[in-house]
Amino acid sequence: MLSKESQISHVIARKDKVLLTCSHFFLVAVLFLTQFLVFIPQSCARTPRLIIVGSTTMLPLSEHLATHYRKKIGVDVLVQGGGSSAGPIAVLHKIAQIAASSRTFTEEEGKNLKIFVIAHDVLAIVTHPSNPVKNITINQLRDVLSGKITNWQDLGAPFSKPIQLVNDSSGNGTRSAIEELVMGKSKAKKTIGTLITLKSVVSNSSSEMKANVANFKYAIGYLPFSYIDNTVKALYIDKVPPTYAAAYKGDYPLFRDLYYAIKKGSSELELAYIYYVLSPEGQDIVVQEGFLPVSLITSVEELDRIKSSEKLKTSEAIK
Repeated sequence: MLSKESQISHVIARKDKVLLTCSHFFLVAVLFLTQFLVFIPQSCARTPRLIIVGSTTMLPLSEHLATHYRKKIGVDVLVQGGGSSAGPIAVLHKIAQIAASSRTFTEEEGKNLKIFVIAHDVLAIVTHPSNPVKNITINQLRDVLSGKITNWQDLGAPFSKPIQLVNDSSGNGTRSAIEELVMGKSKAKKTIGTLITLKSVVSNSSSEMKANVANFKYAIGYLPFSYIDNTVKALYIDKVPPTYAAAYKGDYPLFRDLYYAIKKGSSELELAYIYYVLSPEGQDIVVQEGFLPVSLITSVEELDRIKSSEKLKTSEAIK
């Protein structure tokens, strides 16, 4: 028989989703109302201003785009994180003009939003660099995330050590993508898929996720490609290498869209910014930040041109 504590955890995870959603909404709303009290009202600003709120995965990209737009057009663009779920809340409550999301918007969120795909992203399954495991199958990954597999030896490691799972917090865009791409969750089909275990270290951003995996020798987690460096190791999935080339060809499975959304009926100020982001210059910045552009690049030469572009480097933009 389950202990009283386990029964409560089970009920929370599986049956009280409405209560959790309402609580999450309240906490995020209060957080942003508090955070944005420091901003000067739009009517008092000396120059036009836009506020972007949302995905922490997209935060470096949003900041890079904002820096160049501010220099080129003269519109002040302020960027805040908070997670993908916070973006539409901020926009619909007139705290921000643009929501950044690394997950698909819900049907309810989309009712009053105009949504744009502004880039594509590829996710990696990551471990500590010293871990000898190089490949994981989708089925194994699902079992690790659900808590069915808990020992590295079951993944082919030459040692018997508990797996330290690192997860993003609920509502995070990267976690939502993993739930859909790996765990079988589908909003369209209204299926929840296989639930991710509660027994994990919880991170609140991609930067924190990377730090946790880098610091725990027997950890496993997931990150956008743009966050990968030598402090973590990306695993092959079903023997497919974690590369942009594999993603372009459609062989690598962890591929998702990134979004900006504005309120329906927004002013030309918001639309002008979206058009800039989707312009060749904006899409060059997308690539420089480690994401894939909306129109896929068809040659190595084109990729090299974007990567080596001097005029778009942040160091030049902030001089």
